Amino acid sequence: MKDLADFKYVLDESTIVVITDPKGIITYANDNFCQISKYSREEIIGQDHCKLNSGHHDKVYIQNLWETIMAGKIWRGQMKNKAKDGSYYWIDMTIIPFFNDDGTPREYVAIRTDITRIKESEEALTQSLKEVSNYKFALDASSIVAIADRKGIIKYANDNFCKISKYRREELLGKDHRLIRSGYHPKTFIKNLWDTITAGRIWKGEMKNKAKDGTYYWVDTTIVPFLDEDGMPFQYLAIRSDITDRKKSEEELIKYSKALADKNTQLVDFCNIVSHNLRAPLVNISMLVDYIEQSEVLEDKVEALGKVKPVVNHLMEIFNELVESLQVKQDTTVKLDKVRPQASLDKVLIGFESQIGQYGAVITSDFNSAPFIYCPQKYLESIFTNLVSNALKYKSPNRNPQITIKTKDLGNAVLLSVKDNGLGINLNVHQKNLFKIRKTFHKHPDAKGFGLFMTKTQVEAIDGKIWAESIPDEGSTFFIEFKKPPR
Repeated sequence: MKDLADFKYVLDESTIVVITDPKGIITYANDNFCQISKYSREEIIGQDHCKLNSGHHDKVYIQNLWETIMAGKIWRGQMKNKAKDGSYYWIDMTIIPFFNDDGTPREYVAIRTDITRIKESEEALTQSLKEVSNYKFALDASSIVAIADRKGIIKYANDNFCKISKYRREELLGKDHRLIRSGYHPKTFIKNLWDTITAGRIWKGEMKNKAKDGTYYWVDTTIVPFLDEDGMPFQYLAIRSDITDRKKSEEELIKYSKALADKNTQLVDFCNIVSHNLRAPLVNISMLVDYIEQSEVLEDKVEALGKVKPVVNHLMEIFNELVESLQVKQDTTVKLDKVRPQASLDKVLIGFESQIGQYGAVITSDFNSAPFIYCPQKYLESIFTNLVSNALKYKSPNRNPQITIKTKDLGNAVLLSVKDNGLGINLNVHQKNLFKIRKTFHKHPDAKGFGLFMTKTQVEAIDGKIWAESIPDEGSTFFIEFKKPPR
């Protein structure tokens, strides 16, 4: 009997013990039961378990419990109960039925263990997992998401990533992000990205990527490194949002701003020309008119009137030059011709035959590398006219002019060079003004300072480039880059 008493003592001290009659009325409750339920023994004896019902379990669950123990079988399970103060607690429970000799239930012994903390931890974990799942759902629904390992190999790509890149998930997994690299960003940009995330820091920036079909798209990107116990990245989470439309709008705004700046530059040029170049002729005309009005001698009036015409002609010449240059700048629908430079040069040189013969000039050409230039024919003829004219006009007094004209195929463009052995230009002094209107660098009666300005205007109208190399007293070389149209 002592062993039985010891066993009961151990059981009462270590577990929650309740005994009920066949109807479930509590006939015994140990101290642990009173402590966890917060009911005194007097309050609980004679009551059934409805007093502890939390409402958490459905009727099927309770019915299964009763059917099991009434059939003489042991029932095991977990149950959420409600204490006297309204708080809830969880127990892991084993109910053992005991029967009379005639097989009728005598009592049920319920042995319980408090698992409230375990269940709370489980519930917290379940809630956390649910929240994480919700966050993942929200992230996947709203963003472009990819996960890569430490080497940058894609391990996960959501539907939005597949949609914008136009690759199937199977085509992305196992590949690195070079698959969608556009080539737009320099190596320093990519290096900075990798230096940042491999150091365990978050990288943020905008990237231009290339889809499977060759189209480009922009994404605002945040890359978050996940670190192991040693503080080293073991994978990277990339969260992106599509900003293609915004970038297109920005590009259009930049183009518009550039066009506006060009218009403003044209206006400034116009104002400068009016104020600087037209004022003197107009003042001269005004003075001559005043003189004619005030003079009483007919011969003096006729003489003064004869001086007006050259001034007016000079004024019209300046005005026409300005109008011509502005027309080129405003020509937004320049049609490119496939021009043979040799044919255009031959046509232009006809107009210089007397000067070439007079100066003993030698003009050679080599267009074998690029026999065609894509440019309006009238522009190319104008360019040849201005550059050849300058080479002859500013020849060296010590040698016969030698002019060499060549083309070179650059792949996506054609480079035209016009080289002479004339007076040359001191670019250290005149570099900034080389292509400005009405700027001359040598004294010559026919110098107007309009040819290089007009040439630059025409070259830029077709998105080309022009520059020069020159050494005083040795000669100059002008280079013009003509873009080829896309194939």
